[in-house]
Amino acid sequence: MFRCMVVISLSLITLALAAPVLAAGPFPYRPPAAATGIDPQAVTVVGEFQTHFLKLHENMYEIARHYDLGFWELARFHRQLDHFYLPKDQDMIIPTRWVLPPAPAGEGIVINVAELRDYLFFPKTGQVRTYPIGIGVFDYKTPFGRFRISSKAENPGWRIPAGLQAKYGMAYMPPGEENPVGTHWLGLTHYGMHGTHAPFGVGRLVSHGCIRHYNEDIKELFELVPVGTPVLIVYEPVKIGFLHGRVFVEVHQDVYQKIPNMLNHAMNLIESRQIGNRINWTRLLQALEEKNGAPVDITR
Repeated sequence: MFRCMVVISLSLITLALAAPVLAAGPFPYRPPAAATGIDPQAVTVVGEFQTHFLKLHENMYEIARHYDLGFWELARFHRQLDHFYLPKDQDMIIPTRWVLPPAPAGEGIVINVAELRDYLFFPKTGQVRTYPIGIGVFDYKTPFGRFRISSKAENPGWRIPAGLQAKYGMAYMPPGEENPVGTHWLGLTHYGMHGTHAPFGVGRLVSHGCIRHYNEDIKELFELVPVGTPVLIVYEPVKIGFLHGRVFVEVHQDVYQKIPNMLNHAMNLIESRQIGNRINWTRLLQALEEKNGAPVDITR
């Protein structure tokens, strides 16, 4: 049942379990009223950038988890910084702002594999929550498509895939601190959304196809979603969003190498909304080049 695999070894890193700061939400949102043009009332860019004052001996893993970010979410935004040897006594920008993927018509989860993040939408209240995830490695990609939460389990055991049983010396691993599926399980047929025993893998390609969360995040999701909740898994490294009548783009790495030409892909998205005349193409090209995973205002 639990078709997941650990491909990052345990380390001696101890990660603080501080509460996230203005990260998961909920955030208010409002989809555009039409499929084309710019709706000045639309709100599909959520969250705000924050500032973190760096102290001695802090590292990106600790800071990312504190702000409920995946590791690469923070590291790619600060490519110039060493992951472990950060400068001290200065401010660091925290990219806790996101362009939303297209919202479902009803309540449900959208998992955007390309950005290693999922979104839980509540259309009746106009709110959305978002969490960083770890996804399948290149040889065992997280699947795309429509699913539903088919089962829920607290403190789950792990039925180890046949190919991994020799490594672990067992066919079933009981609940516990060394269990790769963590503290909670939300089943999606053969795959699942779950916690982790290795939080530094959140925001990375680490699993055998399952969707891995920080344990504090999957606990929150577990309490919010019932069995039967729709789950849409998509792959969209380029997202177009709107806020205060302005246009934003958010560009991520093509982690599964599915997009032959990112510029053409972005232009197709813009043309489909018929907003090419409102785009600053220089800013768009820069965002496509940098791929830092944060929203960029590209309004002309």
